[in-house]
Amino acid sequence: MSVTVIISGVAAVIGGGLGLGSLISPSWGAKVVRLKPADKPGGWAEFRATYGGGLLLLHGAVLLAIAMQAQAGMASVVATGFAAGAAWLGMAIGRTTSIILDHGQHQTRTGYNLFSVGFELVVGLALMAPWLGHVVG
Repeated sequence: MSVTVIISGVAAVIGGGLGLGSLISPSWGAKVVRLKPADKPGGWAEFRATYGGGLLLLHGAVLLAIAMQAQAGMASVVATGFAAGAAWLGMAIGRTTSIILDHGQHQTRTGYNLFSVGFELVVGLALMAPWLGHVVG
């Protein structure tokens, strides 16, 4: 197994762990993302669905592609890692946009948000490692 696949797998375990944690305990997921469900029915289901099941299965797909690499080929690892990484990079773009455009009105330039941008970039690029390795070399 190549180093880029291992890097992508580690990032997928981290992302999947975040999803599993939110699926099991939506209150934990709410604390991690600093949100709380509105006082309307169904709010906790959103945390279990989006931050829980969504993240768990997105990263599970990367791990499945890695596990089935011999049968499905390296292209499956590259594609799933790229898709999951793109989602994380999209988060970093959205958060950075908010830090730049929303700070004056909503105080978005916080240590938490700056750390989160870095974390999202690292996880996103790590998930994309097989693709980056293919493109670069």
